Amino acid sequence: MHIKFLTQSSISFVYIILVCLYSIGCSNAKEETKANAVTHSSSQIILSIPDTLNPGVLYPKVLINNDQLNSFALYLPKLYRSNTNWPVVFFFDSGGNGSLPLNKYKSLADSLGYIFIGSNVSKNGQQIEESFSIWNALKNSTLNNLSIDKNRVLLAGFSGGARVCCALAEKEPNTLGVIANSAGAQQLEEILNPNTIFIGLCGNGDMNRAEMLGIEQHLLGTTLRHYYVEFEGIHEWATPKTMLKAISVASFSSYLKQPSLLNTNLVANFTLMQIKEIENLKAKNKWVEAYNELLLLNKGTNGINNMSFENIDSLKNNPAYLEQKTEMLKLNTEETLLQQEIYKLLIEKVGLTIWKVKIEQIRKKIALKNNTSAMYQRVLGYASLVCYSLSNRNIVAKNYTDAEKTVLCYEIADPENAEVYFLKSIISGSKRDALSTINFLKKSLNLNLTNKSRILTQSEFLFLKNAESFKEIENKCQF
Repeated sequence: MHIKFLTQSSISFVYIILVCLYSIGCSNAKEETKANAVTHSSSQIILSIPDTLNPGVLYPKVLINNDQLNSFALYLPKLYRSNTNWPVVFFFDSGGNGSLPLNKYKSLADSLGYIFIGSNVSKNGQQIEESFSIWNALKNSTLNNLSIDKNRVLLAGFSGGARVCCALAEKEPNTLGVIANSAGAQQLEEILNPNTIFIGLCGNGDMNRAEMLGIEQHLLGTTLRHYYVEFEGIHEWATPKTMLKAISVASFSSYLKQPSLLNTNLVANFTLMQIKEIENLKAKNKWVEAYNELLLLNKGTNGINNMSFENIDSLKNNPAYLEQKTEMLKLNTEETLLQQEIYKLLIEKVGLTIWKVKIEQIRKKIALKNNTSAMYQRVLGYASLVCYSLSNRNIVAKNYTDAEKTVLCYEIADPENAEVYFLKSIISGSKRDALSTINFLKKSLNLNLTNKSRILTQSEFLFLKNAESFKEIENKCQF
């Protein structure tokens, strides 16, 4: 876990790119299609509140108003009883797979005493008005039928789902906190209620890391209570340990407002976990990471922790920390320059030969497995993201000629990404090339792109709606 800083010029570039990509949801289809491939718990049970729901069971599809197209995943903690109000985390997966985060974190629901709810409907590509409508239906269904503490509501989202959470929190000023995994929003101090905390999470190999660091750096100059937690990983839902830290810190915030809720065991366990991690990081000569773990401990438990631990200034002034931080800032600047170069190559529509050479150079740097490998992995992920965004933008504008060129760049940068072949199928569909459309759809399906509603609503596929080969693909989709 790290708290990192960007130079002012780096921050400016990050926000320029954020504005360019924001409307498209900033998704990474590879991770989101993985999400769709998760095997759900509790088989295919379909329920509607207020049907009997058992604690300790993950229900992948609970209907809202008996609507098959509007549902959520639900996990009630094992100790759940309806005569007590419980805190809740609403999860928003960018691919609309509510079961994915619940499967990943349900043990935390038990240990922390939270209800976990995951929307199966909210996903990338929706207009904000649609997101608000989805939220209102989800909120009304759950808050009216489950024993939820309305003062302890957390919104947690991944990628485009994190952006949705930021927008929802603006409309819901009583939200306890927003846990934004791999994406966020600008000017959060103006969007969020001062009593709502913001917790940014990001993998150290995530192509959106520069954005998240820029948000954190910006928030340092505001009064909004905020945290940034980094984990070993790419553009994906955070590790369970990282999510444990995020929900714990949010819980501590609620204790400051309602001291009667104080769970001394949770505070003590969090403190001991942090102290142990800090010592391990120091032993590994990871001083920046150790400093940031100590900062989280200090800020997160401020006002509720009577335990004593290391003074943060003593670690901050350590020569090893200062040296490593300087190197980190240098790499951050280098990464921003590489992102600028990637963006320029795509915007200027350079030939495929130049693009291939650049991507191959990046892959060779990744293969070195040194202190810059993670940075180059993020740059490669960034290249994939920009290719997706530009391709999708061209397709929405019906500019299939330019879309075809950017999709070829996308395939070079990320050949195992299902989204590449789904976009290729759309372009083929625009030409009414049935054979190529079906073949590319099959390839995207083999790479776990299984969103049925997306396939059925794509206008370029309408000419195939009665074709048996298209129906076969439709039947293989999960939801």
